[in-house]
Amino acid sequence: MAICARGQESIDTAIAALGPLARGYALDVRDADAFARFVDDAAAGGGIDIVVSNVSTRIDPKAPDWWPATFEADLMQHVRLKALALPHMADGAAFVFLSSVAAVLTTLPPYEEAYGAMKAGLVNLVGQWAAALGPRGIRVNAVSPGPIDFAGGWWDKVRQANPAAHERAGQLAALGRLGRPEEVASAVAWLASPAASFVTGANLRVDGGLLKTANF
Repeated sequence: MAICARGQESIDTAIAALGPLARGYALDVRDADAFARFVDDAAAGGGIDIVVSNVSTRIDPKAPDWWPATFEADLMQHVRLKALALPHMADGAAFVFLSSVAAVLTTLPPYEEAYGAMKAGLVNLVGQWAAALGPRGIRVNAVSPGPIDFAGGWWDKVRQANPAAHERAGQLAALGRLGRPEEVASAVAWLASPAASFVTGANLRVDGGLLKTANF
């Protein structure tokens, strides 16, 4: 297993939990050369069986490059990873891309306008790639989380600053609470595994019933 993140400390923590067969790389995925080296190193010695693409960010909407920077992080980075990984993948491999329920919401906070649009584009690409790679048995799926609460995250900060708003946000879901990271991870693991061998082109919501529409 090979993982990357921006901070060495988070990498070290993850590798300690994953065990000696895991490798970690601290890098900025916007550094094209460094990211290409990461993918090549991940593939060395045996190719790539599963790709989980979880890059995302929040760009300051007041920044002059808000839209292009969000495009690079929340859409093009997934495109680049798919292009870099695919030559190393044998028939029967799997991609899982992390989108968001923001992809289908028409009422979003102003600072998520660009983010929602890019996540919608990613879901569309997942469908296109699933169709294109189906003849090779390569499955391509998306997972769209709703609000996820974890220490140090966005919703943890909301809880500290405005407990009532945090409580209201949790009540929006049918299950009456916010999600946990491991619940998203379980969905990703299932889609990447042989247990989902006849699932491709899907966008699996992990939102506790936040969205009140049939998921056709």
